[in-house]
Formats: sequence, structure tokens, C-alpha cells
Amino acid sequence: MLLHKPGLEYGFRIIVPDRPGVAQSDFRRGWTILDYAQDMADLADDLGIGSFGAMGISGAGPTLMASAFAIPERLHFVVDLACALQVYSDPAMTKYLGTMDRIYARLGTRLPLAVFKIPFSLLGFMQTVMKSPKSFAKMFDSSLCPADRELFKLPDFQYLFMRDFQELFRQGSNGPAYDAQTVYKDWGFSLSDINIPIEVFHGTEDKFVPPQFSDYLFKHAKKVHINPVAGQGHFYHLAYGYQTLKKVNDLFYA
Repeated sequence: MLLHKPGLEYGFRIIVPDRPGVAQSDFRRGWTILDYAQDMADLADDLGIGSFGAMGISGAGPTLMASAFAIPERLHFVVDLACALQVYSDPAMTKYLGTMDRIYARLGTRLPLAVFKIPFSLLGFMQTVMKSPKSFAKMFDSSLCPADRELFKLPDFQYLFMRDFQELFRQGSNGPAYDAQTVYKDWGFSLSDINIPIEVFHGTEDKFVPPQFSDYLFKHAKKVHINPVAGQGHFYHLAYGYQTLKKVNDLFYA
């Protein structure tokens, strides 16, 4: 896990459960993001953890915000690292996305799961066909800003990205497609109902999840503070985990 070593350095115990049907987690048809928030609380109970911080990046937006809404009494902090929000049906927001992301957003908001999983499974299929991590990474070029493109030139990062998709589709496309649609479909609560503070770190050049998404969060949730990361894109927090966790440590524990 990328953030395990820097996590230990700053005193964090990082626990990253898979959502249902992703990687080695069993698929549970019909699960909701509010169910998953309770899953997190139940997992903490099983591990003997009374309270904890919640951090999410990218597609973790729904379950992160669900936790902020549903179990705020358990949370020390909520950290949003350029998270997806429920704005994918709004053309005024999706215009900031790269071409492929706009296509999947359009399909994900309109198609039932049984149909959506067909085009979505293409991502899983391509990582098995493209033996070269570099070739697989090129599929996402339209969603990369210059800073992200520099990261994607690194063979280790290309390999990491492809392996991540291999894990995502370990059990087929049902789980990943359902998980993706949790971003696009109704979440079951409003951002304005979240009463816990949210710290956001977002690259100013991000195209994967554009900074306008975090501006939307700022406008609709009550207690949001945005920390712009100048000149960086979506994958900054993966490549520079030490800096990210140092900022979190300085904010909440210094």
C-alpha cells in the first residue's frame, strides 16, 4: 500500500477496506454508500477502534461523504483528496472532464447496471489485452494534465496503475461497474446535511476530477476548507504520499 510507510512515520494506522465486489471483497448486490459508511463503523468496532479519521481520493468521494454524513461522531477528521462528487449529470460540470470520463459519466448516469457494465468492463478487458503498462496508461491520456503526464512517463507508475485495475476487476465487472455507478446515481443524502469539517486537497490542474468539483463541495456543504496544490494534477497524492500525510498531520495533530 502506497501510504503505509509514510503513514507509520507520521503515526497513522492506515486501513483500506475494499468496497463490495472490488478486489477480494465479496459482491453484495444492492449495497448503498450509506451501508458502506456503517460497514466502516462496524469494521472499526471489530478492530477495537473507537474513533478514526476518514480519507478518500477520487472515486472514494461517495463513501467518504456518506461517512461524514452518517457517522460524524466516530470521525476525528475528513480529508478529501480530489474526490468525485454527485455532479456527473450536470453538463456545466462534466465539460471540465477529459473525453473518456465524459463518455463514462454520460453512460453511467443513464444506463441500468446490466447495460452499463458492458462498456465499463472494457477497462478490465483492456488491461488483460495490453501487456504493456505504458500502452494501458495511454488510454487515459485525455484525462491527464501536464503534471500527471510526467508521472505517467515513469514505468513504475504505469505498472502501478495497471495493477490497480487488475485488482479492481479481479472478480469480473459486476462489482467495479456497480461501484462506479454509486458515483453517478443518487447518494441518498444532501451535501448540505454534512455537519463535520472537511479538508480538501486538490491539484489546480486536475482534469481527472477537476477542481470545480471541490468548488461545488465548498458551495454546498457547510464546513469545507480547500487547500489548492498549485500546478499539480490528480495523481499527486499517490506519488507524493509523504507530503500529503505531513499536511494532514500538521493540520490535525501538530
